[in-house]
Amino acid sequence: MVAVATDARSAQAGPSSRMTWIRIGVVALVVAAVAAAMALGLPSMLSLDHLRAERMTLMAFVHAHPWGSVLAYVSLYAVVVGFSIPGSLVMTLSGGFLFGVIEGGAAAVTGVSLGSILMFLLAQTAVGDSLRGWICRKSPLVHKLEMEVREHPFTSILTLRLIPAFPLWLVNLSAGFVRMKLLPYALATVIGVVPSTLLYSSVGAGLDHLFATVAPGQLMSVLRRELMLPAFGLIALAVLPLAIRWFSGRHVAQRRSVA
Repeated sequence: MVAVATDARSAQAGPSSRMTWIRIGVVALVVAAVAAAMALGLPSMLSLDHLRAERMTLMAFVHAHPWGSVLAYVSLYAVVVGFSIPGSLVMTLSGGFLFGVIEGGAAAVTGVSLGSILMFLLAQTAVGDSLRGWICRKSPLVHKLEMEVREHPFTSILTLRLIPAFPLWLVNLSAGFVRMKLLPYALATVIGVVPSTLLYSSVGAGLDHLFATVAPGQLMSVLRRELMLPAFGLIALAVLPLAIRWFSGRHVAQRRSVA
């Protein structure tokens, strides 16, 4: 009997021990990736001034390695979004500048979607378990977002994606914390980021004019002023999913009252 009890405890401890090591491994991977990005100076590279300084080198690389450069761009964008490194706007503008509106926009949508899915999945691991309590203590908004996503998962994510100024990481983590299903999350993410991504990509395709006329250090401030009006248009577009949800709920309520 003692031997049987010991074997049972060992069998229970085995999976638990493996899960602990898996969680430790995930945390270590995240920490290592962020540390490597910081050590390489990635945040400081994600600026329009750096893009202006290196544009000839980057364009030559794109010309020499068309597919490899797109793959590298998508991978870098996924890392930037997945580990919440500041610079997503510059990445989207760079896509339009380096590859054109359509190809650059498609590459940017792919990168931001993959990065968002990466953070979404990380939020469902030990990293997310640790982050959730800390973030909820710092920002009550996370708890409100969780409630909204839990009640209306697809339309909530779609609406938030359509708002260009809303933090990507906050949406990614909130959806991951409530264990939203991956497929509707990914679909809402892709659809929601397309309008703003194509807009910024088209602006990025015309950066040569700004590089020639605007002094270094003032590029982003000038660009933000130019993007202000289109951003309001995107926010107005974000109201559409809410209107659809409201009309659908009203229709259902009327049918129930008639029945």
